[in-house]
Amino acid sequence: MHIVDVDVEIVTVGRNFGTTSAVKETEESVFGYLRLTADDGTTGVGEISDIEDPESMPAAAVVEEEVGSFLEGADPRAVNKLTRRMDGEVRLGEFDFHSFQQLTLAAIDHALYDLVGNYYDVPSYQLLGGRTRDVTLSWVVYTRQEPDAIDALREEVQTRFDQGFDAFKLKVGEVDPHVDHERIEAVREIVGDEAQVFVDAQGVWELEEAIENVRLFEEAGIDGIETPVGHPDRSVDAPGSYYDIPLLPSELATVREETNTPVFEHVLDPEFGLALAAEDAVDVFTVEACAGGLNRAQRILAIADGAGIDARLGSTGELGVGTLAAAALGASSPAITYPCDLAGPMIYDDDVLEAGIEYRDGLLRPPDTPGLGFDLRTALFESPRSERR
Repeated sequence: MHIVDVDVEIVTVGRNFGTTSAVKETEESVFGYLRLTADDGTTGVGEISDIEDPESMPAAAVVEEEVGSFLEGADPRAVNKLTRRMDGEVRLGEFDFHSFQQLTLAAIDHALYDLVGNYYDVPSYQLLGGRTRDVTLSWVVYTRQEPDAIDALREEVQTRFDQGFDAFKLKVGEVDPHVDHERIEAVREIVGDEAQVFVDAQGVWELEEAIENVRLFEEAGIDGIETPVGHPDRSVDAPGSYYDIPLLPSELATVREETNTPVFEHVLDPEFGLALAAEDAVDVFTVEACAGGLNRAQRILAIADGAGIDARLGSTGELGVGTLAAAALGASSPAITYPCDLAGPMIYDDDVLEAGIEYRDGLLRPPDTPGLGFDLRTALFESPRSERR
C-alpha cells in the first residue's frame, strides 16, 4: 500500500459573529483540506485549521507539490515514521505558533490517521489507544465590541449553559481589567458556583500586572488562568511563545506562586513542555491537536502525565474535520483531565461536513465509524478523484 496522490482545497467560512481577542479580530476564517489517496483508492482527509494569514499562504498547488514530494510512494500505515520525518522534510514556512507550516503538518498527521482508520475499518481513536471517555467541553467566550457587549455575553453564556456546557473560558486582556472583572461576574451569576470559569489572558500582561489582575479576577471567582504573562522584549530567548510573545517558565512559576489560581499554558512543543515541568511552572498543559498533529500532541501529553501535570485540549478554531481529529485524541488520552475547547464548529456559519457534529450535554463523543468518522460534502473535492471511500 502506498500514497499515490495529494489534493488540497481552500474554503472560506463566515463566523456567527465577529470575534475579538487580544491578538486578532475575525469576521471569517480560511481553511485548507488535504486529501491523501492510496493506490487501492482508500483516502484520508486532514484540515488546515483557521489559517490566520491567508494572504501570505502558499497556493494550493504549491502545498500539493510539497506534501506530495514527501508522501507519494510512502506507506501511510507508517504513521509514526512519517509524522516524525515530516517536520524536517515538508517546508512551507517557519514552525511558529499557529503558522501555516504548523497547521499543515497537523493536517498531514490527521489525514494519515483518517486514511489508516478507513483502510482497517476502525475509528482513528483505536489507533491512538482506544476510547477512554467522552470529551468534556468548555465554551470559549470572546470579547465583543458592540455597545451591548455585556448583554450579548449574558445571552451567549445562558444559551450554552442551557445546552449543557458547565465550563467556560473567557478571552481577557484586550479591555480594562475592571471591565473583564465585570464580564467574569456576569458569567458567574449565570452558571453559579458549580460550573468552571477560566480566563485566557493571551500573554499580554507583564509580570506584576499579571499577578495584580489574577488577584482581581479571583474576587469574581475563576478556576484557572491561561497564559497570564508574556515577556515584553520580543527578542528575549524563550523556550516557548504565544504568537510572537515570549513565554518564560520562571515568570509563569512566579504567577503560580503569588496567586491562588491554577495556571494553564499553551504547549505546542515537547521541549517547552519539558522546560515548564522542570520549573514546576504550571498546573495544566493546553495542547492543540490541530497545531502540529496528533503524534506531537501525544508526546506533549506524555510529558504532562509523567510530571503529574493536568492537561486539556485547546483550539485553533477548527471546523468539523479538525474537531473530530482532536476528539479522537481527547477521547483516547487519560492524561486529559480538564474541559477542552473543541466547540469550534458552533462559531461558524457553515461546515464542509454532510452532517454536523453532535454535541450533547457539554460532551463530545468521537464517532464509532471508520477513520475520523466524517463524510465530506461531495463538492469539496470536485475532481473525478473526489469519492471519499
